Amino acid sequence: MILGMTSEIPLAAVFGEVGDLGDGLLVLVQWLHALGAVAWIGGSAFFALIVRPVQRVDPDGIGQFVGRITGPYRELVDASIVTLVVSGLVLMFERLTGDDATVAYFVVLSVKLVLAGWMFYLVWSLRRAGFVPEARSGVTQRLSWLFGYNALLAGGVIVFLLAGVLQGIFETAISS
Repeated sequence: MILGMTSEIPLAAVFGEVGDLGDGLLVLVQWLHALGAVAWIGGSAFFALIVRPVQRVDPDGIGQFVGRITGPYRELVDASIVTLVVSGLVLMFERLTGDDATVAYFVVLSVKLVLAGWMFYLVWSLRRAGFVPEARSGVTQRLSWLFGYNALLAGGVIVFLLAGVLQGIFETAISS
């Protein structure tokens, strides 16, 4: 009954063959995955490029602001992580169980998963620190970009790039 009803909806054609609920759900999952990634990267960019530099210049003045946005920022990050993990699992199993999965796809996907896992760990460790910048000097100061908000932003951008590479690999595989 539901499939019959969806085939009467003109927008169903946007999601694939009219009445093909599976394709429509897959488009929805892809959209949610992209939305989670955009929220992650946008939140990371805001924190790394705006909040952190201001915090270095005026640590006392920004203290109240950071205190007020920490809750909503944490909720954005949590929602992004849940969205990315759930939608990512659906997409991963959909692609890897098909006939078009290639070794190149698996390798790039593995790199993407390792990088995403490292980013999730960074969020967890930064949360434990209470989003307070640590005083660093010497070598640790020079390498701090590997383990802070800049790393989250850079990692998010790289993961987003890898998603595009995966899409290209998949499209090449299905056209062959």
